[in-house]
Amino acid sequence: MKKCTFIVTLITTVVAFGFTRAIAQTVQDPPGRPRQAKPTQKPLDPAEKPVAPAPAPEPEELMRRAITDLSIQIGLLTDEMKKLRRDTDRNAGILELLLNEERLTKLEDKLQEATNNKGQLDAREQDINRRMKNIQAELAMRGILRRDEAEAAARAELQRGLEDVHNQQSIWQQRIAELNEQAVRIRARVETLRKKFEPEPKEEKE
Repeated sequence: MKKCTFIVTLITTVVAFGFTRAIAQTVQDPPGRPRQAKPTQKPLDPAEKPVAPAPAPEPEELMRRAITDLSIQIGLLTDEMKKLRRDTDRNAGILELLLNEERLTKLEDKLQEATNNKGQLDAREQDINRRMKNIQAELAMRGILRRDEAEAAARAELQRGLEDVHNQQSIWQQRIAELNEQAVRIRARVETLRKKFEPEPKEEKE
């Protein structure tokens, strides 16, 4: 009987003690309040040293870098200008070649026309000379009876025609000489430009 009473008393004490702790815990940490987790501290490794911040570059170093970058940019710009100038010179040369070829073609056409006109005048000169040598046949062809007066008139007429032919021959001969001079000069320029822009022949591999 005493033993049962002791056990009941012990259980009552334990329950009361647990209830008291539960109340105290509830008062300390009320329900609904988030519990703050303590940050875990990483243990320091004695071998690791704190990293010092990089020192700021000196003004002289900044200036040197700026000058270097500027020099590089100037070099690139210079290369671009050289390439642009080469392309411009090439395009200008090709345009000059095309214009000179067209001009040479026109000059050769004019020269051919002048040569044809000169040839016609030469043929006309030969015809007049032949008619003057055969003046009697010329008078007979004209049906002139009074040959003494007619011969002098015919010769004078043929002479005027011959002089006119000579004048025109001189004009066309001078014109041909001028055209020839221009054509020779332009033809030489065309050949020079063609050689300049023709692709170089590739060397045959053995």
